[in-house]
Amino acid sequence: MRTLECELLVVGSGPSGAVTAALLAEAGHDVLLAEEGPDLSSDSAENYSYAEMDTKYRHGGLTTTFGGTNITYIEGRCVGGASEINAALYHRPHDETLEKWARDYRIDGFGSAELEPRFSSIEQEMKTSRRPHGLSPASNRLHEGSDKLGWKSGEIERFWRYEKEDGRWGRRQSMSNTMIPRARAAGCRVEAHLRVRKLIFEGDRCVAVQALSGKTELVRVVFKEIFLCCGAVQTPTLLRRSGITKHVGDSLRLHPMIRIAARFDDVVNDPDWGVPVRQVSEFKPDLTLGCSHSSIPHIALWLGQAVQDKRSVLEEWNKVAVFYAAVCGEGTGTIRALPFVDQPFIRYQLTKKDYGLLAAGLMRMGELVFAGGAKEIFSPFEGGASLKGPGDLKAFENVDKKSAVNVTTIHLFSSCPMGELDTCPVDSWGRLKGTQNVHVHDASLLPTSPGVNPQGTIMAIARRNTEHFLGA
Repeated sequence: MRTLECELLVVGSGPSGAVTAALLAEAGHDVLLAEEGPDLSSDSAENYSYAEMDTKYRHGGLTTTFGGTNITYIEGRCVGGASEINAALYHRPHDETLEKWARDYRIDGFGSAELEPRFSSIEQEMKTSRRPHGLSPASNRLHEGSDKLGWKSGEIERFWRYEKEDGRWGRRQSMSNTMIPRARAAGCRVEAHLRVRKLIFEGDRCVAVQALSGKTELVRVVFKEIFLCCGAVQTPTLLRRSGITKHVGDSLRLHPMIRIAARFDDVVNDPDWGVPVRQVSEFKPDLTLGCSHSSIPHIALWLGQAVQDKRSVLEEWNKVAVFYAAVCGEGTGTIRALPFVDQPFIRYQLTKKDYGLLAAGLMRMGELVFAGGAKEIFSPFEGGASLKGPGDLKAFENVDKKSAVNVTTIHLFSSCPMGELDTCPVDSWGRLKGTQNVHVHDASLLPTSPGVNPQGTIMAIARRNTEHFLGA
């Protein structure tokens, strides 16, 4: 068995792991950043292509929860994690959400004032920006529809850089383009294809991990402190596999989403623009409406089962766009590590309120795209007929666990909530309770749903906790 040694081990190289590793290395520590996926450049594959899914997604994106309604989700599995595959949208959470977390979960030194300098640092370092050259045709249709309905909407900032060398379309500020180069420049070692399988304890100290390099090589890593940044699914799975089970993986939350494909009479889909960046904020935080990436494979996926001749629709793919309704989920789920199985078992139950919000989201989205000029909406319900106008929207009135509809998510969190409540497995600063040197710095820390894209919040909390560890 090969042995690696370091002072500080960071497991997972997504947004939280990259921030943590960079700050620790820049403070002069000997840091090893372990990533189970490959080390690829941000432009190694076309965005949202099969090649990207095959190389950068866990299980090619084919992952799901179980329960009354199965929910498909995606995880990044490469150096840079989810930041390499997401839309790079950036939101600050509502101040009321942060204050409620601090109050309800008894989180010390936490709130909007405490996180303000961390958000400001992230926005400066990551080049948060808006598009300098206007918006995509689909975004403009969403804008047109929201204006007609009198709903608030706006362009969402992104981690995206627009400088001369980046060309007209700019450059995604993923972790492989930002924080990981910073970490490496400060001396951090990055070990790709290194999957940590189990934590090894001596009393209340974690002294080493067992890992697998590639498919067969066993590796032991020894260290003084370990930071788990594997994400809301993999962090609790690793802890439970290591015998740490108390309140771990018992409170998973997510943002359920339903998508629809809509056809227009003129061109609304131009792939050069990438992901549309306008959202309707009228109903936030409970409900967010927006437009998804609309490549031909994505359109084919969301046309639904009722479309008999998909080929004819796809021949005019540039007149079709995919839209989504995302809700602030109230339900919770559990994550369990299964023996002899790599994939964890996730059970998630949507609540009656969740189903009601999804139905309301479909209704609102239908109103929005018809107001924006859509001529047809392809029903997301199996066997459902296409909708030709606002009068047909009654078909969206009911969503429940018996509905044959695809529910998805791209935001998962809250599986190891932080705080001083007895039910919180992690303390106010990210230390795993009952241990001296195990720290959790990822999406699993968020006490409940943030109601917005969580990446910025995750990075701010990782920065806060790392600075506390360093005594800054």
